[in-house]
Amino acid sequence: MNVLLLCTACGRRLSDPLRLLPELPARPEHEGRKNADGSRRAPSTVPRGTYSVDPEPSGAPFVVHPDPEWAGAAIPEVSMSDPDGDGFLMSAGPRNTLVVHHEDTVGFLAPNPALEEIGCCGPPGLEGPNWVCPGCGAQVATLFADCSGPFETHFLPDAVRVTAV
Repeated sequence: MNVLLLCTACGRRLSDPLRLLPELPARPEHEGRKNADGSRRAPSTVPRGTYSVDPEPSGAPFVVHPDPEWAGAAIPEVSMSDPDGDGFLMSAGPRNTLVVHHEDTVGFLAPNPALEEIGCCGPPGLEGPNWVCPGCGAQVATLFADCSGPFETHFLPDAVRVTAV
C-alpha cells in the first residue's frame, strides 16, 4: 500500500508516494570515492519510493557514551569524539524516525532558517531538524547529506502523519 507523509501541524504533503519496508535495511557501505555523478555521498539506506522505521536514536542531541572505550556511530556510519573530553558521543535523538530516500522529498520541504549546517558535501545533520514544513514552518525532518554517511532524510515521528494514497 502506498502512503504519503503529511505535516501533523498543517496537513501539507511532505513526500512522494512511499511503501513501507518490513524493516530498516543494513546501512550501505561506502568507501568515500566519487560516484558516477561526481558526488561523494553514500547511498541512502532505503531505495526510492520506500520508507522504514529506525528504532535507534537519530540525530541531535548528542551525549557522551558512558563507556569511554566505545567508538560507535553517533549518526549513521559516523563516530564523533567528545570535544570536551575523552570518549565518543552517541545520539540521544528521537527513536522511530521515518527514513526516506532524499529524492522522495525534493520540492516538499524547506531548509530550517534557524540552522546553518555546513559539511563537506552537504548538511551533516548534527544540529537537529534541518528541514521544515514549507506550509507552517514546523520542524519535521533531518537531512543527513554529508559524505560521511548515508544520504537520507529522517522524519520526526510526531511531526508527520502517514496517510494512505
